[in-house]
Amino acid sequence: MTDQNGIILNFNEQSKQYFEMRAGIKIYTYLKPEHVEWLKSCMMNNKADEREIQLLFVDSDHECTCEFIPVTGEERFILIFKDINKGPEDEIFTTIFDKAIHGLMLINANGSVVRSNLFANKLLNLQNGRKVNIYRLLDEYETEKNIPGFDQQFAPQATENIVSDVIKIRSHYFEFTKVNEISQGYDLIVIRDISEVVEYMRRVDHQDTLKVVGQLAAGIAHEIRNPMTSLKGFIQLLEPNLKDHQKMYFEVINSELKRIETIMTEFLMLAKPKNTVFEKINLTRVLADTVDMMKPQAILHDVDIKFNARQSEHLTFGDANRLKQVFINLIKNALEAMPDKGEIFVSVETSGNQHLISVKDNGCGIPEEKLNKLNEPFFTTKVNGTGLGLPVSLKIIEEHQGTVNVISRLYEGTEFKIGLPLME
Repeated sequence: MTDQNGIILNFNEQSKQYFEMRAGIKIYTYLKPEHVEWLKSCMMNNKADEREIQLLFVDSDHECTCEFIPVTGEERFILIFKDINKGPEDEIFTTIFDKAIHGLMLINANGSVVRSNLFANKLLNLQNGRKVNIYRLLDEYETEKNIPGFDQQFAPQATENIVSDVIKIRSHYFEFTKVNEISQGYDLIVIRDISEVVEYMRRVDHQDTLKVVGQLAAGIAHEIRNPMTSLKGFIQLLEPNLKDHQKMYFEVINSELKRIETIMTEFLMLAKPKNTVFEKINLTRVLADTVDMMKPQAILHDVDIKFNARQSEHLTFGDANRLKQVFINLIKNALEAMPDKGEIFVSVETSGNQHLISVKDNGCGIPEEKLNKLNEPFFTTKVNGTGLGLPVSLKIIEEHQGTVNVISRLYEGTEFKIGLPLME
């Protein structure tokens, strides 16, 4: 819409997108000189006419028709431009762009988003018509650097024709791939949700780590256990002849030997887990027995363990002893996370097609940067920990076709949520 002097008063989104129109500028700026007089004549005479003219783009000329419509009773005019070069296939391409299952963004050399489809708009909260620089926008999100296969860096100064990076947005992982010079002066960014791929790759990487640990454990178990058995035997023979001031040394030696034995037991479970015997079990009973077993140790730590089960039976198919080992380990970790007084909440309920077990404490919590490393062998937040307890527990849950989710806040506590399938 213009006034009688040809000054643009208002325009729609398509005009801005294709012609880069701005309010307050004369419409004649966008016309070739030979068509300016025609439009001025129409405005002076309120002449309604339709005629093929040429619009001036920033980068090239484009043919279209212009329909001139005077607004009755006002000194204003409506101009409707129709692109005569745009065939049915262009509308098809536009539909494909807007409704693609991946995010698509067209950016200029400065990184400003020129056009984006529905996927990208929803993911990045983009609004039509609002100028956004993609590089500044992506700086607000976390970039994943340690995913195999995604080593290239997404950056405006990159020289490769195609560069990729993985960005974490609202707990999902998205691969941003930039294709340079998709058209003169413009780059294309393709956004793909690869959350499942990232999870799979990390699982494979974790399994490879466990395999290496297992091979190492199998190789050294014989070399360590034999001399350790001899040491324990001779130490016990010496015990009756020890003097009072020497008994303290004996207790230290014996304690350290037991610690080595514990480490080797956990170590070997990664290498060669014992055969799991699956049968119908009641998780309510398994958890109740575990809590009763751990209560004396909790009392020593001045910690109260509370257990809640939504129903008397939560049936699943699994190995009760192996699962009990997991729950003992989680409660033991919770106790060690609370050097002073505290509470541990253990619960089980059925949700959808699985049983949900929760072990929650109000202890010191786990730093965010360490949460993703909990399943790595030998990684531990404890001073005297082996870093093998959790990997073994996670492996047991995996054998039961279960899932584990960890929620933790520093100085507020940690919650382990375990999902186990219902018994069919």
